Formats: sequence, C-alpha cells, structure tokens
Amino acid sequence: MKQLAYITQGNSRYDDRLWEILSSSGIDPHEFEGLDYFGLTPFFVIAGATVRADAHTHGTDVHTAGVFVEVPEELEEAFLSTLPELLEDAYAEE
Repeated sequence: MKQLAYITQGNSRYDDRLWEILSSSGIDPHEFEGLDYFGLTPFFVIAGATVRADAHTHGTDVHTAGVFVEVPEELEEAFLSTLPELLEDAYAEE
C-alpha cells in the first residue's frame, strides 16, 4: 500500500500529485472542521483508496489523531486518474 495522505488537524501531509489534484479542484480544503480535504474521503474510497483511522482510546472515549489515505501501488495511477473525474461530477455547478 502506498500512503497518499495523512489528514490531521493543522498538519496534514499529501502526496504531491494528489495535492495538485485537490488544490486545482477549487474545492474548499476546510469544508469539514478545518481538516484539509477530509470531507472528500468518500470520493477517495470510491476512486479506490482505503481510509484508515489513526486512533486510540481514553477509557471509553476514542481520540482520532488523523486519517491515513492509502492505495495499493498497482491502483495508484488509476486512482489519480479517476479522482478528478469524480470531484468534477460531484462539485460541478449546474
């Protein structure tokens, strides 16, 4: 699996090619609680990525430190090709 992103409050890290796709999309990166493009995680999954929480517990409470976005290496190019199409369809102004 190749990690394409680690989304966390104030310190997200993105693969350069994925960041270029997202930043050129015109979509507000902080549309969900100030987490860079976190609101797009369903689109990442539809395009072939796996989203995995970096979480731990404090008693009965869960604290999520961040979210990993990963894709099998053999799907990376297809993911990067498919994602812009999905975002355009979803966010296109009618």
